Amino acid sequence: MNEVWLSTAYFGPVRYFQEIRQARKVTIEAFESYERQSWRNRCRILTANGALDLSIPIAKGHSPGQPIRDVRIDYRQGWQKLHYRSIESAYRHSPFYEYLLDEFREYWEKPCRFLFDLNLSITEKVIRLIRSETTVALTQRFEQPGFYGPNDFRYSIHPKKEKSTGIAPVPYHQVFIDRFGFVPDLSILDWLFNCFRT
Repeated sequence: MNEVWLSTAYFGPVRYFQEIRQARKVTIEAFESYERQSWRNRCRILTANGALDLSIPIAKGHSPGQPIRDVRIDYRQGWQKLHYRSIESAYRHSPFYEYLLDEFREYWEKPCRFLFDLNLSITEKVIRLIRSETTVALTQRFEQPGFYGPNDFRYSIHPKKEKSTGIAPVPYHQVFIDRFGFVPDLSILDWLFNCFRT
């Protein structure tokens, strides 16, 4: 596959990065309106109590239809500490947690003003870690869903939609697999902490 189109995502799900890995180029949507309850400001991890969504709070004053690149993160709620503690509790016994933790620590310690910038930095770091040679670009204008054809996944990779990208989830070992069985579509953090190879 030459190119895929994706929305921005906070530690996107495994299939988000499966699409990236299979493409030579990924183009991230930079001109859409912010969409609530999507992977844009949340990720899903697996804890001892089951799947847990971690959401980044958005600063008050944003309006429906606000450009994604203008969405500011609200740091008054202490979300970074909550995310870090939840991830540590869920993955501290996974094989690669200690090895990879320092790669991501900055995202839970340093503030980043805009959600889009935070997500782009995370996505580029994960691409480097999985040793993908995929290049990253940003859209130059907004186009309607489906405009880019069958490789347009901007709105199909979504926590509340069942539409498949055509890639079946490949089971891998998860920390709580004995308790819940394999849980697909978790954050790429789940795969990295459980399956990363140096």
